[in-house]
Amino acid sequence: MSGASPETEPGRESELSAGPAGWLEIGRRALTSPATVATTILLIVPFALGWFRTELFSPLALPGYVIYSVGTAIGNAIAPRFEFWVYWVPFLGGCYGIAVSVGTGYEWVRARRAAGEDGTETDRSPDPPGESDD
Repeated sequence: MSGASPETEPGRESELSAGPAGWLEIGRRALTSPATVATTILLIVPFALGWFRTELFSPLALPGYVIYSVGTAIGNAIAPRFEFWVYWVPFLGGCYGIAVSVGTGYEWVRARRAAGEDGTETDRSPDPPGESDD
């Protein structure tokens, strides 16, 4: 290769052995990963529905409720004069932070599987190539 920056082969951009660039790619994809979006929705929406109407609280709201309660307890210890609605901003940030960590795990597993499909693992097919049941 010529040039100052090494380039990856086609199909190898998700390989984890690429060093910091590989981890940066995983982190970048994790910010908007489907797992991140789904986790954010699962943490926020059930709790928000229960916040607006009490009869809409469901067991799905429990993780969001725990995050909100911990954040409110910490916030109330730091600044006790704030009203409870003010704690929604750190709640949303905390939920997104948890969702990004889930998304990072999802993208890491996805990158590992993609690296395995590139031929770095052994073939798992039950029959050797060329043999058939005909």
